[in-house]
Amino acid sequence: MKKNFAFKAFNLALAMILSLSSTVFAQDANVTKLVEQLQKQMSSMQQTIQSQNAKIASLESSSWEGPAKEVKAPAHTKDEKGEFKKMLEGELGKDYKTFKNLKFTGDLRLRYEAFDYTSGSAAETDPQNRFRFRLRTGLEKKFNDEWKAGFALASGGTTGDVTSTNTTFDSNFIPKDIYIDKAFATYTPNWGKKGPIEKTEITGGKFKNPFENGSSDMVWDRDVSPEGIYEKFDFRILDTESIKATGWFTAGQFVLDEDSGTAGGNADAELYAYQFGVNPKFKVPGMEKPLGWTSAVSWYDYSDYAVSSNFGTLARGNTNGTGDATQLDAKDFGVIEFYNELNIPVAGIPVRPFVDVARNMSEKAPISSAGGQDMAWALGLTLGKAKEKGEWEVGYTYKNIEANSVVGAFNDSDFGTGHADKRGSVFKAKYMVTDFLEAGFTAIFVNNISNVLRDEEQRRFQADLVWKW
Repeated sequence: MKKNFAFKAFNLALAMILSLSSTVFAQDANVTKLVEQLQKQMSSMQQTIQSQNAKIASLESSSWEGPAKEVKAPAHTKDEKGEFKKMLEGELGKDYKTFKNLKFTGDLRLRYEAFDYTSGSAAETDPQNRFRFRLRTGLEKKFNDEWKAGFALASGGTTGDVTSTNTTFDSNFIPKDIYIDKAFATYTPNWGKKGPIEKTEITGGKFKNPFENGSSDMVWDRDVSPEGIYEKFDFRILDTESIKATGWFTAGQFVLDEDSGTAGGNADAELYAYQFGVNPKFKVPGMEKPLGWTSAVSWYDYSDYAVSSNFGTLARGNTNGTGDATQLDAKDFGVIEFYNELNIPVAGIPVRPFVDVARNMSEKAPISSAGGQDMAWALGLTLGKAKEKGEWEVGYTYKNIEANSVVGAFNDSDFGTGHADKRGSVFKAKYMVTDFLEAGFTAIFVNNISNVLRDEEQRRFQADLVWKW
């Protein structure tokens, strides 16, 4: 009897499982069918949108960007965007608002890097080879025409280095850390569009450096994400048949160090930064596209940054070679910067020369061996622009960054051993293998300037593969 009961129970359970499985499979089939329909709708809609955007961009830029390219519209012209939106809203329900206007970005870089020291201290004359990766990903949500917020995560950060998101292959396969690279909210008020002002932007948190546009890595490493708040105003200057000029003004109030007390000479440290720039474009006879020019002047006022306990080992080239490694040669930093870049179209290839000059107006070095080293300058030239499959870009830059000229903790960390008190050359090349895969190579040849610490030539080579999404 027990065996018969067990047999019946087994058959009943099996029937229930098969019934449930068939239901699940049916549901899976429905979901799969829905996904396929959505994919087809998205693909069709994307083609239509791309065609319409290309037409709009072509019409808007035909008078300024040269002859418009012929754009062929796809055969389907019905309003699929509205249909897709209704279908998506119906399937996602309340979740649709969450995913609407959500932007996802990121990249992965794999790098081989080699160092060669031709002279200097015994501790740094041996060559070095290493493999590294950089992983960055982020989300940005646009709530309406005025508000958006976002965050980004990145690798690196284990040494407290603000100028690097690289992680070295090391330490017996241990898991690698991910850190908060950005966390911000941006307000672009509609009332901020008045007269010549086209856009007003206020951003708070930890964010992409708003001063990169009018500066080079001689002053700002591209991995630095300031913390605090900034205000930016974009405005029109001139709009004629031959000249179109826009401009911007940015003010930033950034927190460098916060101390609850004054023990040991500690003090809160801040950076107050201001930048004014113009971006005129000129129609030149014989050129298919206009000649562009970017010119900016910036002022960086560092408050209480030179208190030694505020930065520790991050002096980086600003250190006093005859004293404590955490003591600055410069007793203050008030840096003025002038940046100019041209964009010259030559036979369809963008040619971009630039010059960047900065001076620390508040240097006041205490020792003669480092006194007066308050100037930094860079000259560079870039040919091409690697953005889409098959495009290429090559460039050369020479930089001369004296010990007290700019804050070494925040400028280019790849320049030799990085940061200030360096001079030398940088060669770069990029090629877009696909729209999402970039191959690059960099060669850097650098010498120290002051020779207070050591006379050393640094050679650095980098080979990169970058996947973008």
